[in-house]
Amino acid sequence: MRIALVTGRLAGDAIRKIASGINVSGIELVVVELPIPVAAMMSDTYLEKELPRHMDVLGNVDLVIVPGYTSGDLTRVSELIGKPVVKGVKYMYDIPLMIKAISNGIELSPRTPADDVVRLYRAERDKEVLRGLREKASTQYYFTIGDRYKIYVNPVYPIIIHEVYMGHDAYTLDDIIKKSEKALLDGADIVVVGFPHNAPVDIIEEVVAEVKKRLGRPIGVDVEDVNALLKAAEAGADVLMSLSYSKIMMLDNASSISDKGVVLIPDHSIHEEDKLGSLVEAYKLAVEKGLSKIIVDPVLDPPLSGLASSLERYRAARRLFPHTPLLMGVGNVTELIDADSVGVNAILASIGVEIGVEAYLTTEASVKTRGSTRELRRALDMCLIARNESRPPKDLSINLLLLKDKRRKSIGTRQRGVILYARERRSPGIDPKGVFKIYVDHDAGNIIVEHYRLGELEPDYTIIGNDPYAILSEITGRQLASKPEHYFYLGYELSKAYVALKTGKEYVQEEDLFEDT
Repeated sequence: MRIALVTGRLAGDAIRKIASGINVSGIELVVVELPIPVAAMMSDTYLEKELPRHMDVLGNVDLVIVPGYTSGDLTRVSELIGKPVVKGVKYMYDIPLMIKAISNGIELSPRTPADDVVRLYRAERDKEVLRGLREKASTQYYFTIGDRYKIYVNPVYPIIIHEVYMGHDAYTLDDIIKKSEKALLDGADIVVVGFPHNAPVDIIEEVVAEVKKRLGRPIGVDVEDVNALLKAAEAGADVLMSLSYSKIMMLDNASSISDKGVVLIPDHSIHEEDKLGSLVEAYKLAVEKGLSKIIVDPVLDPPLSGLASSLERYRAARRLFPHTPLLMGVGNVTELIDADSVGVNAILASIGVEIGVEAYLTTEASVKTRGSTRELRRALDMCLIARNESRPPKDLSINLLLLKDKRRKSIGTRQRGVILYARERRSPGIDPKGVFKIYVDHDAGNIIVEHYRLGELEPDYTIIGNDPYAILSEITGRQLASKPEHYFYLGYELSKAYVALKTGKEYVQEEDLFEDT
């Protein structure tokens, strides 16, 4: 099958390069460059006039594919040149997938761009890219962390370290286990337990040993006192956080932690211009003392407190430590800016992947950063696929668009019939069947609905689920409401609860989910 790829002057060379790299059995590609600067400016009327002038090439092809942004219906164009003319993909990097789809019998349309057709193929391609990177990471790595369950610290597929603070966002051992298990499910590779500076050493040892036992995964510890760090290592900690030059100097017997991962940071008292030098000295001393599983953390500073300078420091550290993994503490930014963490994580991941950062430290210490681990994993995957294909992180099967869409989907309507303007809310009144209280449990990922009979202080039913339709089915099936207005109210509130569950927003019954901005 011989296929002509039609393009404009500006994209001609790029399309030819892409076409030359496609090797699909039974398909031959030729590129036809039309005298129009931008391919997206093409239309059906333009092609009706221009394509017949290129029959010396088109006469020998079986299919003509024009850019996906071409406007109009190409049916008449096909009739004019005696060849099927169809719309391709909008993004040139998807051409290989489009050709693969054609080889598998997929037929393209003269009216609709091929992007919908390609979407399934793109998802499979992205999964394959990530699968390949994870496999490569297990063979091309700096070192491993952990004993029976190993984490590969590598330059190919970054790891995520999730820190849980004892006494901050978790007060008991069960709290730590619960949060840690969720973090691992959300994409974290290692959980670090952070302790306040005055935490008793015996408590640190007990918590570290129990968390590692119950998780069955490598864990880390973050505590100020060097002696407490060493005791935590004896208790089973696999990663020791925040070791500066001054702390390493206190290690009389560093051989006891030679098999542990250590994260080096600049000394706190060092001025901005000396932080890199402090890191270099800490690294040299750590090597002298026999530490080999070293991760360097240049420290990401909070917004308006040195963030821009710290990013420059990361670029410099990459040059100074070309074969040593770097760590970026993205929680320093997500926790200290009142902006949705999903976007912050996306931009930090793209910066980190561009620099070549191999490990990322995040937290979910506040309500606004709930879900950050999952967001960061998704952001990293998106950026890794994009880096693999030398393209921006857009138009992939993975995205972090939560509150906005890429494309307009709504269809405009005209006003018909009797026009009524709804301006006043009316109370639905009391339902004799009872009342409902609705909650959202973000940790469990559920909506909780309690039904109270009139005058009762305890619910007779508690309905738990994450699907509003299923919850409403239970309510209707058990006839827990009777008034149509009450069912409308329930549908409205359950929809709000569902959106809150999906976005991480706090839900309060009968309060607006989003403030005016």
